[in-house]
Amino acid sequence: MHRKEVWGKMTRRYWNINLEEMMEAGVHFGHGTRKWNPRMAPYISAKQACDLVFDAASRGKQFLIVGTKNKAADSVARAAIKARCHYVNKKWLGGMLTNWYTTETRLHKFRDLRTEQKTGESTVFRKGMRLC
Repeated sequence: MHRKEVWGKMTRRYWNINLEEMMEAGVHFGHGTRKWNPRMAPYISAKQACDLVFDAASRGKQFLIVGTKNKAADSVARAAIKARCHYVNKKWLGGMLTNWYTTETRLHKFRDLRTEQKTGESTVFRKGMRLC
């Protein structure tokens, strides 16, 4: 599949993003040139990045959209939900990707505690384990 074909499918099927709203939120800023090492310039290419994203989308890969700025958080969440992607729009926790096994077990434990709290069958927890 060519990039235009994939983009057309993504536009019609999933994406309904208001670009003006995202530009107002500052999603397009990224890192300033003073925040990256000049020796990395040969490895930074928007064209290659777009090609990589479109190729991955054509193969049905999953994406993680990260936008933790206060202004961009709502736009990122809406765009990711519409595109059926995973997203992080609050605080990025260190090791979330590199230590995924531990992160996943903590998320499952948190989910179980929330369901116990909602159903009322929560057991007695020590002070540090209570949910407020």
